[in-house]
Amino acid sequence: MSISGTAVLGHQRREPFDPTLWPLALVLVAIGALLLAALIAELAAPMAAGAHHDFLAFYAAGKVVLDGHPGGLYDAETITAIQRTVIPSPVGANGYMPFINPPFAAVAFAPLAALPAQAARAAWALLSLAMLAVAGAWIARPLPARERVAGTLLLMLSFPAYHSLAEGQWSAAMLLGGLAALQAARRGSWRLAGLALATWWLKPQLIALPLLALALDRRWSAVAWAFAGGAVFTLASLPFVGIGTYVTYVGYLAQVGISHFNGAGAVARSVWQGDLSTAEGLNGLLVGFLGQGAVVSVDVLWAMLAAGLVALWLAACRFQRPGFESEAGRRMLAAGIGIVLLVNPNLFVQDCVLVFLLLPAIRPLSSTGYWRASVAVAAMAAVTLVDQPLSAHLFTVVLLAVVVVLCATSIVAGSRRSVRARGAIAP
Repeated sequence: MSISGTAVLGHQRREPFDPTLWPLALVLVAIGALLLAALIAELAAPMAAGAHHDFLAFYAAGKVVLDGHPGGLYDAETITAIQRTVIPSPVGANGYMPFINPPFAAVAFAPLAALPAQAARAAWALLSLAMLAVAGAWIARPLPARERVAGTLLLMLSFPAYHSLAEGQWSAAMLLGGLAALQAARRGSWRLAGLALATWWLKPQLIALPLLALALDRRWSAVAWAFAGGAVFTLASLPFVGIGTYVTYVGYLAQVGISHFNGAGAVARSVWQGDLSTAEGLNGLLVGFLGQGAVVSVDVLWAMLAAGLVALWLAACRFQRPGFESEAGRRMLAAGIGIVLLVNPNLFVQDCVLVFLLLPAIRPLSSTGYWRASVAVAAMAAVTLVDQPLSAHLFTVVLLAVVVVLCATSIVAGSRRSVRARGAIAP
């Protein structure tokens, strides 16, 4: 199910698939409830070698800050030693979970790292669940009461949300930041929009394209405040980590980025190693077909696809400027968000929760149209549940199709307007 067509346009007429919306929503919520129950049982048990280890990276980073040794944030031996006190056996492709976020993220996590690991994981999961609840209620606010409750649950209990909670990732905070940025931009508060977007410095690869798009649209205040927000995070953390840690981080971040384009350990050992076939971006799709060892082929095709998508969006922007003033402009904004996710070389299941940002981007719609779109986006997010064990990349294919349709719609509509305009002025 896509958000194109009537789901985006919000037509009032009854569509053939409308009777399936509530049954589908209830099935998705029921699956999510089962996942949440399984997560509660996992959080209640002592941490052990299994499928969810990302939390170890954040916990170890917080411990490093608490211990007053910030120079060890990006040192494998230091981080590994702390993690082995929690789980004594090697975990992940590296044998430990590397910390690849900025130093200010470690400082933010330090208070939780003062707790025992199991308690810290449970506390962070509860805090993240609260953020997801706020985000879900915020997104579902335009819906009638019954649909509003269902829409909130569709986000909170989505598989990407569950995966974020299980891994202890930052996805909920970034979702809230993205929501706040869209809301501020809708109101014309570009400084606040940039400040809210600064939360995406948690994962710099995700903020790059939004900043470029804002610069192309000459929203310089938003760009400036996004950088200012990042500077505030950095300055606030300096007393705890020092400037040297940030110097180390810049070089480390470059190495991690390169790791995503040299096989991530499949060909030669990398700083970051992982299974790129489970990534939900374009690179994961290509690795799924060609294998992680086909480094050159994957990189060339990824570059071509990424450049092609951006070129398609820019071409569509010539006919319809992205923005909130018109339905067509909001569709282009949604397409841009989709592209940001697709070209991210480190898009794993937890960050697919950001696909729910398509919904506030396309508002306002009729209540019927917004309900259709809400269920459609939730169904798209649920596809990651199938992708996880099978590496099927259905989510990537569906999101790619949605982006292409949204851009093509603007190009076709704009071309027709141009033809009519030329006909109107012809002698």
